[in-house]
Amino acid sequence: MSASNTFVVGQCTRVRDNVFMKARAQSVDGVMRDLTHTAQAEFPPEGEIELRGARAFLKQDDWAIAKPVLDGPPRRQRWVSPTARKLLPFEDLSGMTGSEAARRLLVETGLQDNFVGEKIYRIGADEMIMVKMVKSDDGRTRATAADMARLPVYAFDPAKILAIPTPGGSISLMEKNHQSPETRLANWMSDAQYVEQIVRSALAGDDDEQKARAAIGATLLAHAGRLENLLSGAGEPDPEVLQEISRSRRLGEIVTSRPALVADFMQVLQRDPSIRARIDEEIARLTSGAVEAKRVALTAELTASMEAEFAAVRRERGAKLEAELRDLETSSLQELQAKLDAQQDTALSALEMKRSSLEKAVEELQMSRDALHEENRAKAGEIDAINADITRLSLEAVDRKEDVDRLLRMEQVLREAGDRASAPTAGPLMPLASPSPSARPLAVGEISDWLKESHLLSDAGRRGVARVAALVLSGGVPVVDGPEADDVLDVLASMLAGGVVTALDCDPTVISYEDLWRRPGSGEPTAIGQALSDVRKTSTVRLCAIRRADLAPAQFWIDTLRRAGKQKSFPNGFLLCVTRGGEDESETAGSPLSFRAEGWLERNAGAAAVASLADESSLRVVDASGVAADQSTALALIGSARVSITNAKWLAGFAPTAKAILKGDAGAFLKEVLDSVSADAKPKHLKLIDNGGPSRA
Repeated sequence: MSASNTFVVGQCTRVRDNVFMKARAQSVDGVMRDLTHTAQAEFPPEGEIELRGARAFLKQDDWAIAKPVLDGPPRRQRWVSPTARKLLPFEDLSGMTGSEAARRLLVETGLQDNFVGEKIYRIGADEMIMVKMVKSDDGRTRATAADMARLPVYAFDPAKILAIPTPGGSISLMEKNHQSPETRLANWMSDAQYVEQIVRSALAGDDDEQKARAAIGATLLAHAGRLENLLSGAGEPDPEVLQEISRSRRLGEIVTSRPALVADFMQVLQRDPSIRARIDEEIARLTSGAVEAKRVALTAELTASMEAEFAAVRRERGAKLEAELRDLETSSLQELQAKLDAQQDTALSALEMKRSSLEKAVEELQMSRDALHEENRAKAGEIDAINADITRLSLEAVDRKEDVDRLLRMEQVLREAGDRASAPTAGPLMPLASPSPSARPLAVGEISDWLKESHLLSDAGRRGVARVAALVLSGGVPVVDGPEADDVLDVLASMLAGGVVTALDCDPTVISYEDLWRRPGSGEPTAIGQALSDVRKTSTVRLCAIRRADLAPAQFWIDTLRRAGKQKSFPNGFLLCVTRGGEDESETAGSPLSFRAEGWLERNAGAAAVASLADESSLRVVDASGVAADQSTALALIGSARVSITNAKWLAGFAPTAKAILKGDAGAFLKEVLDSVSADAKPKHLKLIDNGGPSRA
């Protein structure tokens, strides 16, 4: 069963922080089945599904479609759908005689099914509309929309109808956001609104001739005539205009054939209490408008008169105050001037004395400042000399500590090697794990299909694992680091070696190429040494990994290992790769033979791996016998590039393997590998001991 082809349809039962839906039907690979009596067993405990983020557009009793998944801790899991879409009831009215018949049924006559809410109706062979059914005063439900004069008409697609089986029969539903194209706009106003629109349009004209034809029947017929004139020059008839012509002419003929109908209608309106109340209300509104205009005019007149009087009083009182102020100014000015002169003389004398004292204080402060500056310069020279001595001594201390630590580590390694050499021979070696008996063969050309079906890897992970597999199968010895390196080994083991990985964990004793196969001192074979012997004897396929290469003090053996793989020093079934635990991305940047495994696994990879424990069909053992060296491809790839003889021979076998696994992505990867092997690069793992001076050993 494909999860992408499975969904559940139900009705909303509870609305809290999220919406809860009662499961009513389930579709699996296009087959819809009723869940009315089995919902509690399918979605325990109550047969409900929580719809997150749907409170804004779903309410109780609404139909919805969702794709539920289990969420929560193991013993408290519940069915939850992160997304949901609203479904609307669907009814087929295409059997009626045209869309006008459907309009009269839904807008004029009304339905007696008591359904209230949004609904989708099919009104023609290829057309449908979405309206809201509301209940009228006569008990019937009628269609309405935001703008009935411009009601959107959508293309009808029978494939979008969902037939929901129920004990009472099948229910037809369709998504509210059905994504169907809008074909046209229809005028579905009621007859009364339609007549009112045409009459108002006629009365809005500027010419007297059109105003003279404002009678209802004549206006309807004139409107139909104008539409016919539009059609006569339009070429192909417009079905929407033809429908309006028929509607206008029918209503106009009814009104014209009964001339007393309009007069009787106006008399009935005048006798109606609500109409008379409306007329009285309009008279009162006009009267209140006139009164308000008069009040505004009187208020403006009185305001202007009062402002003129206030201005005259203000000018008079201002003149009196100015005269009094001039008299006071003349009498007091001389006295104030005398007092100011006396106070100014006293203040100037006091300021002169203060200025003299301040000048003396400033001279003393300047002398003190100069002395302090001189003393500060002397102290600064002494501090710089002391800081230089401290820096020099610190560097010397660091150098001495590094030398001591290096000697202690070397002494410890030599002591441990000597102890192992003098120790008695250890017991029997640990046996190697064997591939699962149920693992089936996997051709190289089928690796890409296996990766596509894997639920453990992301898209970036599938591309990365495919490149790693191409290098492993051709003897390229790739280096994988990053937080997901060990998980990548497990995926490679499931795909190439029946789920088994033979690993050698590096430590500081792994220094040379020989230490990979036999342990220093004791000479016992390592795990990958045993695996190499087993592959040579039994031709079994084994995936071997040298883990945590960053713990080795020097990594010259990686280049030696790659050269041995390229020269076919190992049997075909001996698959080898190296992992590092470094967190620095610069260790793998720029090298197509090194990969950083980060973001390669899906977030639910752990759960998917646990779920597949009982299913061993995914365990495979690679069969590389069908891939042979391709000289023409290698020559076309190398061209005039400067490549060593060993790398050229290796590229002849690597190119067909990469093409079989990577398919269309092989060209770019082959170009990166060619650029890498043709570059004259220096050793990347050389670690020099440099203490900044001559050796003191």
